[in-house]
Amino acid sequence: MNKARTAAVELGAASFVPLISSFLLAVLMLLPLGSGVANVTMPHLAMIAVFYWITRRPMLMQYGACAAVGLCLDLWLNVPLGLNMLLLILARMFVLSQLKHFKGRNNAVHWVVFVVLSFGLYFVSWLIISAVNGVVWPVRAMFIQWLVTAFSYAPIGFLLGRLRRSIFQ
Repeated sequence: MNKARTAAVELGAASFVPLISSFLLAVLMLLPLGSGVANVTMPHLAMIAVFYWITRRPMLMQYGACAAVGLCLDLWLNVPLGLNMLLLILARMFVLSQLKHFKGRNNAVHWVVFVVLSFGLYFVSWLIISAVNGVVWPVRAMFIQWLVTAFSYAPIGFLLGRLRRSIFQ
């Protein structure tokens, strides 16, 4: 058996923690927040979770797990089918290709990388949604959601870090 498979077998049920936590954060994204007076934009919690787990435990967040979380989001949300699946798979591909440059660095570096990556992913989603709908989607709404997602990375990453340390160490 290869090293990744051996590590996953040794972890047992704990190897599903990244998938389960990402799925639960995706479900949390569906909660209606805000009111008619103060509507709050929901951050892309699944993107945060996938980025976090790929940077910390990349072998436990495989392409299939990213695709499953993304497909569930696509089915639940009113977006083109495959959009979130594509975004999460692109996130995994980017992080794995650049991981050697920022692995082991402090959390501020991880946050900057996430901000840049999420901006690119939101731009791609804006292009796809605009193309599918046949009209230029409002940039302001996407920009605000990107900002909320970017600034939500630190607290969500902190909570996921506490979970990771309690289970894996």
